[in-house]
Amino acid sequence: MNIFAIKDVKKLFVTITIILLGCIAIGQAAVAIIANDYKKEIIAHDYAVAGYLLRNDLGKSQITTAFTGDKTAEDLTVGQAVLGASGYDESINNTLLPEVNSFHQRYAVLALVLSVVFALTIIAVLLIFFVPQDKKLIKANTDLLNFMNGDQNVRLDDNEEGSLSQLFSSINVMATSLTTHIAKEKQHKEFLRDTISDISHQLKTPLAALQMYNEIIQDENTGNEVVGSFTQKSSNELNRMENLIQNLLKLARLDVGTIEIEKRNHNLKDFLASTIGRFLTRAETERKSISLDCDNGIILNCDEEWLLEAVSNIIKNALDHTNPGDAINIGCDETPVVTRITIEDNGLGIHPEDIHSIFKRFYRSRFSKDKQGIGIGLTLSKSIVEKHGGSIMVESELSKGTTFHLVFPKLTNL
Repeated sequence: MNIFAIKDVKKLFVTITIILLGCIAIGQAAVAIIANDYKKEIIAHDYAVAGYLLRNDLGKSQITTAFTGDKTAEDLTVGQAVLGASGYDESINNTLLPEVNSFHQRYAVLALVLSVVFALTIIAVLLIFFVPQDKKLIKANTDLLNFMNGDQNVRLDDNEEGSLSQLFSSINVMATSLTTHIAKEKQHKEFLRDTISDISHQLKTPLAALQMYNEIIQDENTGNEVVGSFTQKSSNELNRMENLIQNLLKLARLDVGTIEIEKRNHNLKDFLASTIGRFLTRAETERKSISLDCDNGIILNCDEEWLLEAVSNIIKNALDHTNPGDAINIGCDETPVVTRITIEDNGLGIHPEDIHSIFKRFYRSRFSKDKQGIGIGLTLSKSIVEKHGGSIMVESELSKGTTFHLVFPKLTNL
């Protein structure tokens, strides 16, 4: 059996086997002692009966024959009838027979003592075995928690024999593999960040030049409507390209963990009002309304600059997917556990096939009417919210609108 490959288990079974064999030997010795003692009690009783008969003038030969001679079934029946008439039978109380009562008390105590000693010995042996095993498992659990919390140098003690050490060894192999994988992932993210950063910086110079050339053409005011139209379109595309580059840089920095979120307490109503103010001109131009419903006393511990980016992207998304006359309602509330920001619109809604994919990077729905989006704004918002220790959820019904919930646990602010 594989269980006997464990050294401590083997010792446990050997110890228990020795204890059981010892108990068997002690039991046999106790039986011999009991039998010998019982014999003494019977002989002593017979001596007393013989003495009693002799004092009452019964002959010695008759008394000797009565105790040593063969007894018949008839003798048993006659004796049972004679003594039974006086209440001397198997149902008689032991206390009325001093020899029997004394015999019972002595060996009842002996049996109790032996049982208690046997039980305590077995319990002690089991504790000696299981307490160290339990300590090993507790230490292993602590080490695993430390590993999960970021201490990648933690390894379990697998230097002993047995199944437990084999399990620890397998866990160590898995931990080493995970550590290697984490290191590779970190390298890949750093490579991605550096690559995106390099490409972005390389693009900034020609992009700035193109924007300057485009502005020069606009300032020329040639009067040619075709040239003016294409110049404006060129300007829009250049702005989109610049936004894409900036968002890619932000997302790369978030991915690789080079950004430190600097949290401070901010009045949530003032923060949201300031954020909405950035979109009022566009909302008025597109004949859409943005409203705010938030208690003045709610405080959110956050990095204002980064959270502004997250909320702005969602508001922009709402403006992109609503029609003239539609409304965007922004609210906030809190419980003893969480603070929540809600951004709701009554616009186009999200197709059921897209609801689980809208936060994926560069995801573009085949049902979307927005042909200008680059599919990175919501991804960036999700990363920022999660960097704050929060979560972002979405509810939507096609042609009826969409609601985003940004939930921030208060425990992360302690």
